[in-house]
Amino acid sequence: MIQILTDSTADIPEEVCDELQIETIPMYIQVDGKVYRDGRDIDAGRMFVEVSRKGVYPTTSAPSPGDFIKFFNRSDPMIYIGVSSQLSSTFRNAKLAIDEMGATHIDAIDSLSFSTGYGQIVVQAAKWHNAGMGLEELGLKIRNLIERSRGIFILDTLDYLYHGGRCSSITHIVSSILKIRPFLNVQPDGNLGILKKVRGSRMNAVKTLLNYFKQEVNSSNINRIYITHYDCDDEVAFLEQGISDLGRSIEIAVYEVGCALAVHSGPKPLGIAYIKE
Repeated sequence: MIQILTDSTADIPEEVCDELQIETIPMYIQVDGKVYRDGRDIDAGRMFVEVSRKGVYPTTSAPSPGDFIKFFNRSDPMIYIGVSSQLSSTFRNAKLAIDEMGATHIDAIDSLSFSTGYGQIVVQAAKWHNAGMGLEELGLKIRNLIERSRGIFILDTLDYLYHGGRCSSITHIVSSILKIRPFLNVQPDGNLGILKKVRGSRMNAVKTLLNYFKQEVNSSNINRIYITHYDCDDEVAFLEQGISDLGRSIEIAVYEVGCALAVHSGPKPLGIAYIKE
C-alpha cells in the first residue's frame, strides 16, 4: 500500500489526515528557548499567547535527517510531498535521510510552495491513491499539479517576517510607518514574492485579495479553493460570499494555519490556494 506523507507546514487538519490516511512529520517551534512540535505540543493560538506573555518572537526549525529516517522507516512505497526547498531546509533533510537509508521506494517531491499551496496537492494525491492510482502515475500527476498550483495571501504586519530574518529593516520600517499590508504570492521557483503593497485598512487588503482572485477566475478554470487563515472568521465569510457571488461552481474548503506558517506571518494571516485547471 502506498503511503502519502507530508510535513506539518502543509496545514492539513488532523481530521482530514485521518480520513485520507495522510501522515505528517511535525516542524519544530521554539518560543523563549522551549521547543514544541507543531500540531502536537502547540498550535497557533497557544503560540501567540506565549509570544504575548514572554515578549519573544518564535522561530522554526526543520525535522532533522534522523527524524526523517524514523518517519520513513516502513516497507511500503511512499510519496513524500514537502514544503518548498527555497523556504525551508525540511526537504533537503528528507533527501539526506533517503540517501542515507539507500531507499528506492520513496518518491520525494518538492512542492515549491507552503501551507495549503501544497496542502491542496497532498489532499488530492491521497484521494487519487485511495481511488486506486499507482505510484508512477501519482508521481507524474502530483508534479503536474505543482506547476498549476497557486497561493496568495495577506499579512497584517511584517514584524514576524522581520524578526525571522525574512525581510529587511528598511522594508519593515517603511511598511510600519505607511501602514502598508503586504500582498504576497508563491512564485514558480518556490520563493515568496510581493504582488502588491496595499495601503490603508485591513479590509482594503482583504478586498484586494478577493479582486485578484476574481481576475484569476475570469482567466482560468478553477474548481476548488482553500481559504487558509488564523482568527479571520468574518473576513473568511466575506471572501466566501464574494466568491459565491461570481456564480461559478467553486468548492470552498476553509483550513486554519499551523504554527510553522504563523511563526512567520504573525497574527491574522489570510490566504487563498487554488489550482488552475
